[in-house]
Amino acid sequence: MNAIASKMFMRVMVFIAFALVAATSSFAQGLPRSSTNSSTGAFSPFGQSSGGGVMNMRFPVILGGSFGLGSGAGVGDGHDIGLCEIKPMIGAWIPGLAFVRLGYGFSSYEESDSENQKNEVESSNFSVDLGAHLFSEFYVMGSYSRVSALSEKGDIAWNEWSVGFGTFWIVFSRTFLTLDIGYHWVREHYDPFIDKNVKGGRLQMNLGFAVFVY
Repeated sequence: MNAIASKMFMRVMVFIAFALVAATSSFAQGLPRSSTNSSTGAFSPFGQSSGGGVMNMRFPVILGGSFGLGSGAGVGDGHDIGLCEIKPMIGAWIPGLAFVRLGYGFSSYEESDSENQKNEVESSNFSVDLGAHLFSEFYVMGSYSRVSALSEKGDIAWNEWSVGFGTFWIVFSRTFLTLDIGYHWVREHYDPFIDKNVKGGRLQMNLGFAVFVY
């Protein structure tokens, strides 16, 4: 197992551990509890118990994560390179209204220069997602990401902006799966491996989950 694969494996393990902690919290809080409006007090993300009573909602903090699949790295001539990104997230989601998510993602890809020499690139990014519900389970969203990439040829950083849409499915009392689809604009920056300024864009789909932990 090379260094890139080893680091990605460790990141996958961290992501799985993060997901298990969130799922455990969801299960514990989804257990039956006393309620003046319902015998079980089962939770609905839209702010009502299953028995029809309005839930006394506190600040809606969420933990979550996503696995992103991109049409390419979106930089230079690497548009045909697949991008796989793992991103743990934390944020707040007001059901039926809006959400904000902060994430720290990891990905890696391989880049080739004009002489077909390959360069392994590891990237990480800090992102801020803002979303607003259009109706029911559907929402539109935008995001900003600050991306850093490390390689043998040098270290670089750039900004990304994206817009898209998404939806979610409730799977447990306080847990739901999410699907986001958006287009990312990679802003111009200098790439030391190919010795020129590059910019581009990519289409990306994120499959994830979110758990209310309040």
